[in-house]
Amino acid sequence: MPRVSAPVYALNGGEVGEEALSRLDLERLQFASALSLNILPRVVGSMTLRPGLEHIADINLGDVRLLEYSFAGSNASMLVPILSNNEMRVLKDNAFVSRVTVATSITNGDFNSFAGWTNASAAGASANVAGGNLVLTGTTQGRAAARQTVTVSGGDQGKEHGLRVEVVRGPVWVHIGTSAGASDVLALSILDDGDHSIAFTPTTASIYLEIYTDKARQALVARCQIDAPGTLVLSTPWATADLAAPRHKQNIDVLYLASRQFQQREIQRRGDTSWGIQRYKVDDGPFVASDGTVALTPSVYTGNGILTASRPFFEASMVGRLFRLFQSGQTVQESFTAAPANGASIRVSGVNAARDFTFQVSGSWVGSVRLEVATDDGSGNPGAWSTHSTYTANTGPTNYRDPDNNVVKFFRFVAVTFTSGTIDTALIYTGGSQVGVARMTAYSSGTAVSIEVLSRFYSLSPTFEWDFSTWSDFDGWPWGIEAFGGRLYWGKGDFVHGSVPDAFHSFDDNVEGDSAPIFRSIGASTDRGILWLLGLQRLIAGTDNSEISIKSSSFDEPLTASSWFPVDGSTQGSYDLRAVKCDKDGIFVQSTGLSVFALIAEQGTLDYSAMDLTEMHEDICGGSAIVSVAVQRQPDTVVWFILENGEARALTYRPSQKVIAWSRMVTDGLFKQVIACRGKGQDNVYFAIVRNGTQRLERLADLKDCRGGKTNCLADGFKRFTATAGQTSFAVPHLNGKGVTVWVDGAALHDQDGLYTVTGGQVVLPAQAAGRSVVIGLPYVGRWQSTKLAYGAANGTALFKKKRVSQLGMYLVKTMLDGLRVGNAFDSLRRLTVTKDDKPIAANTLYSSFDADMMSVASDWNTDSRLCLEQRSPYPFTAGSLVMDVKTNG
Repeated sequence: MPRVSAPVYALNGGEVGEEALSRLDLERLQFASALSLNILPRVVGSMTLRPGLEHIADINLGDVRLLEYSFAGSNASMLVPILSNNEMRVLKDNAFVSRVTVATSITNGDFNSFAGWTNASAAGASANVAGGNLVLTGTTQGRAAARQTVTVSGGDQGKEHGLRVEVVRGPVWVHIGTSAGASDVLALSILDDGDHSIAFTPTTASIYLEIYTDKARQALVARCQIDAPGTLVLSTPWATADLAAPRHKQNIDVLYLASRQFQQREIQRRGDTSWGIQRYKVDDGPFVASDGTVALTPSVYTGNGILTASRPFFEASMVGRLFRLFQSGQTVQESFTAAPANGASIRVSGVNAARDFTFQVSGSWVGSVRLEVATDDGSGNPGAWSTHSTYTANTGPTNYRDPDNNVVKFFRFVAVTFTSGTIDTALIYTGGSQVGVARMTAYSSGTAVSIEVLSRFYSLSPTFEWDFSTWSDFDGWPWGIEAFGGRLYWGKGDFVHGSVPDAFHSFDDNVEGDSAPIFRSIGASTDRGILWLLGLQRLIAGTDNSEISIKSSSFDEPLTASSWFPVDGSTQGSYDLRAVKCDKDGIFVQSTGLSVFALIAEQGTLDYSAMDLTEMHEDICGGSAIVSVAVQRQPDTVVWFILENGEARALTYRPSQKVIAWSRMVTDGLFKQVIACRGKGQDNVYFAIVRNGTQRLERLADLKDCRGGKTNCLADGFKRFTATAGQTSFAVPHLNGKGVTVWVDGAALHDQDGLYTVTGGQVVLPAQAAGRSVVIGLPYVGRWQSTKLAYGAANGTALFKKKRVSQLGMYLVKTMLDGLRVGNAFDSLRRLTVTKDDKPIAANTLYSSFDADMMSVASDWNTDSRLCLEQRSPYPFTAGSLVMDVKTNG
């Protein structure tokens, strides 16, 4: 009767499927298990009872979407933006960002009237109220500004306030100071279309609020008020049905979001308690050419006006579209109300009569104005400016012919001094051409729409030459998003748009060379288009047909518009769910929603190929689709997956150490979502979980706090307390009616053999000494079952031969044996009661290391004898290795 001691030195093989249990030829199967439930494999080779889940807050807001926001690892703050039905809240350090009660108010902050505000605009610009909005109308030379002096009571000085600003059409600049025009209370903030709440703390009885625009067009503000007390809630475009849609990418303090249904958004953090969500707006593209069959005519050179089409063309859903008009002739009109100030220029070229232009100075004014000239600096821009002529009174219109044939020159007016009035200037040149850009702001008819001019027009004549932007409700919005190689990339349909490097809001196609923006197809041949973008060693685009690796012409060369070679790295096809990054690898859910693949860079070529991470466990999802994914990097790389059925899966991932280990995670409730954010020490992993019909936000406890010490966080939905002297009652209302475990200062006061039922939201304990650490939460069980133990056969394999595990030796660290049960089946487990030399195990004994004598397991013979381990929380458990004494009959 052969007998062998079978060592399992590593326990990080994870769970494998039934079909793979007989693959004894594979080395990794020696370290694997048939079941790993609430047992987490570690890269170092051990397995541990997974950490508990700390109750952070109730988020019973209906369906929600958690967003990842990461600081540098040394920052102690934990921030979680949470989207719900058309709303966003922010969790900071386990509590929602909220506002306190203050009496401070802003007069007519809802803009039903302009009373209480002062028009602080420059001459020619204006600030007033119309249609329930503050209307700021700037000019090319003048700021439009509204000011108000706000009174702060003595009791509210030193309290944090929230300034709520709702911008309809921006941008606007907002600041608050202790004197007019100052920014020492609230630093200058640039706000675009959206909802913003900015924290500030006044310390004086009077503060001075100013809202202004320097743009030569209208800005509209619907609200500027002090936040009401309570949780900070910002408005968003995503209703409940849309919450699964947004993809997001963080860059510094901004989260960029993309969804097919709505214009891209930016969530901006201006401080831990200062947040805003606004439209992502681009003023210079990306553009595509029109078919040239419709003529467009603007009504204004600058500001706000009407764009007219020669035949019905416009649609209401085109609001937000950009139109770029190529115009013949150049007219520049400037009105100066201050000095010094520069006007726009005309560009003169050609010979003889082609160099004729007209200039004029008019109006009622006192001051001096100068006509200046510059030659082309070689890049199409003006070089150094010099004086052509100076005027202190009206002149012209004057016809002038520049004498320098074939020399490109630029002419402009400059206000040199100013005393009063308005200096009106004009430059009119019938030659050359220029380009102007406008954004459609409202729809009137198929032939007329309202516009704001972003880049001045030089002619009010019709033109058939014009471009339009590719993003609008009519054209659709991008879906994929990634920051890669200094560019912000957006994926829409079959195309990828890459910004100008280091200018995430610019797609200016006048930029040339390697810095030019990118607008290229990936050749995906799928009507659903790009589902995700991921920046690895190469930019990867995921579609439902394939995963496309986008190469440049050589390894170290950056992607450019001319160096762009998309090739299929995989033809698995992707599920409509974001992909995540683990160093050089990308992990994505295959198009069925049930399998997970890794995109691996092949050595030498850095071409990407797909590796099936579920090949040894095809049924790890149990037929339930994956709905959420996140990557935790510390202390181990663990990829977390949430299934549609409310369970979770964990993939401990370190392919360089041959660790690709699956485990299951269940709790008394249903998992809905997961995110992972960089934290101090260990990454912060948050779950949205429904317990007792209420949705909660819970955080995976730090591994260091799950080792049986003074504070031991091996419970779900747990709350931690530091007892006051004589304290007996501990409030856990979210666990009312549930049986809970109680851990006090290094020992279990209530374990799974003696659960405490929460009554009235309270747990009542014996009086506690001051400073004692108390952890109260729901129990859970970790279970591990070995693969087929085909050891010890005299001839060939021990498969299909009767065998038994007679004895077991374990190397355990940071373990309490109170919760451990061992057997050859889960219905025949027994508790270990003695250690080395038959010494009894004392309750609540924490073993830093445990390697006692081999102990008896079972006497039953079976062709499929297994080893089963069960560990019950709140007792810690970590196994470093196992040695099994296996006897085989044959």
